[in-house]
Amino acid sequence: MTINVSISQFRQNIADYIAKAKDGYTVILRDEKKDEQIAMLTGKKKFNPGTFEKALMAASGIFSDKNHPEWRTKKDVVKWVEQERKAANRTF
Repeated sequence: MTINVSISQFRQNIADYIAKAKDGYTVILRDEKKDEQIAMLTGKKKFNPGTFEKALMAASGIFSDKNHPEWRTKKDVVKWVEQERKAANRTF
């Protein structure tokens, strides 16, 4: 979640906004007179093995040869990539 705050509000409640950043919020300091972003305060991301495992389990099995027969073998994948690049007029 993102919190937009003026510099004066931030100065008055700096400890609260630092705590919010530690909790995962993004605090954006704004110059209200110029209506522009001055700085962004974010907490350090923490690796959570449980969350990673859940995401990995949710994503596993999404791509298989049953729901994507065009990717059955390595040769099929190469052929598919070449066809898609050609169709998109992409060169590498």
